[in-house]
Amino acid sequence: MTNLNKLYALYNIEMHKDQETLKDLLENHLPKEYTSKVIQKLKTNEIIVDSQMVRNTKAGISKNILVFNAIIEVAKEYKIMANRLKKNLKNDK
Repeated sequence: MTNLNKLYALYNIEMHKDQETLKDLLENHLPKEYTSKVIQKLKTNEIIVDSQMVRNTKAGISKNILVFNAIIEVAKEYKIMANRLKKNLKNDK
């Protein structure tokens, strides 16, 4: 489980708008298979991590800005896909 307050403190996210954006991305748009997606994304940059490191970073147990950034990037990609799907569904009506 993600401890948002811990993440806000770890990564110095003070603005309320930024906190709400992070909460939305992590709670609503991060896919279930996010660990493999993050590992793959980091592997393309020759950064090797395991699924435990990714989960610990998301949970706020450990701090790793590269892993955290990759988690956010994956969530953003899925948010874009979800918004595109909603738009396409509205256009079909």
